[in-house]
Amino acid sequence: MVENTGISFGINLPGIVVAEILALVIVGVFVIKNKNSLGWWLLLLGGGLNLRERLLFGKVTDYWPIFKTGIYNNINDYLIFIGLVMVIFRKWKKSK
Repeated sequence: MVENTGISFGINLPGIVVAEILALVIVGVFVIKNKNSLGWWLLLLGGGLNLRERLLFGKVTDYWPIFKTGIYNNINDYLIFIGLVMVIFRKWKKSK
């Protein structure tokens, strides 16, 4: 288990909370425009839950190791990743 004050992979950025809020607003707009897109909903859910934890505790707890890399993620990070893959796949499929 790792306490992460930064973003994915422990990258620390100044103003991370502001950046997360801005990103969630942008994703929220896409959710409103694409109500039936599970990918956008997963992005919003994962990001929102990470933001909630960061606002309440000042950090996000990552508890699942990624194989033997020394990198840890939480369920919210996987929701974000899966949502992103779904959005990209859907855009790619529509372009064909």
